Amino acid sequence: EPRAAARLLRGAPMSAPDPAAEELKAQGNALYQRGKWGAAIDAYTDAILIAPRWLPVILNRALCHRKRKNWNAVKEDCLKALDIDRESIKANYMLGLSLIASRNYREASRSLRKALENARASGATIKDEIWRELARANYLQWELDAAARATRLEKVRSKILPLMRSPSGENATVEQVIDLSNDEEPSAMDASDAFGGDADAYEKRREEKNVETVAFDEEDRATLEEMFVRFRERDARVSDPPDCFCCVLTFEVFRDPVVCPSGNSYERSAITEHLKKVGGFDPVTRERMSLDDLRPNLALRNAAHAWLETHAWAYADIVKPDAPLGGEED
Repeated sequence: EPRAAARLLRGAPMSAPDPAAEELKAQGNALYQRGKWGAAIDAYTDAILIAPRWLPVILNRALCHRKRKNWNAVKEDCLKALDIDRESIKANYMLGLSLIASRNYREASRSLRKALENARASGATIKDEIWRELARANYLQWELDAAARATRLEKVRSKILPLMRSPSGENATVEQVIDLSNDEEPSAMDASDAFGGDADAYEKRREEKNVETVAFDEEDRATLEEMFVRFRERDARVSDPPDCFCCVLTFEVFRDPVVCPSGNSYERSAITEHLKKVGGFDPVTRERMSLDDLRPNLALRNAAHAWLETHAWAYADIVKPDAPLGGEED
């Protein structure tokens, strides 16, 4: 049965292609170059039937599904590819794209981070593209988390507001009665209202149900308001990223900074382009330098990324959240 065959194949080494599979792969490649995604998928599928664990054709078929924006099929092929090679940059990257499309941003971030680590280790040129999609996943997850935090804050604030209202008189202190015995929603009421009725009965109820009296003065109210403000600040876009975390060539937060002999740090892709197209000199100090002089600035990269983790709104400056996935135009 198909399921039994799949279980037997799981964890097996990659298939060695035979001439028939290689011919079908070549046909699929030619069809892909002509933009005939559906026909290319058919050719790759026939090749996969011959060599079920041949990684290149599985990834090529996933790429065709990506072109057609069939993200469920992309995810399925990428999972098959990762069963063969868990370190595959392309499989982790396209899996991340499919997870973004399904709004599973946290899992997308994990897959894209894995792809980025492997791309950096191998020097793959796709690493800048992966970084931007990772930024998109992190930003979109932050939007969801920030909205959820705002909702929780407002819910708590609406319960505490009655306790924070100032009574008449500038120096007056308000007493509130909190019923701690209610497992559902704690109730609050002004003590004067409670004792305005049957005071003896209410006092007995307090003793039986463990009701405490809490007094709030002006200082307490100010403290609570400050707590709410501090909570909101986590998601507030109150300032630009610190200059020390931004490249002077790209004006973006560093993703892969390198340090030059002058001590200046630049985004790797930006300084590489400068050295190749403009000239072999430091763009700030004008000192002579070459690509061989560049060294990774891991401390700066880690610090910049740590700042981004706590200021995820800044990811929107790296990528437009509503831009086509993977740079694919409609």
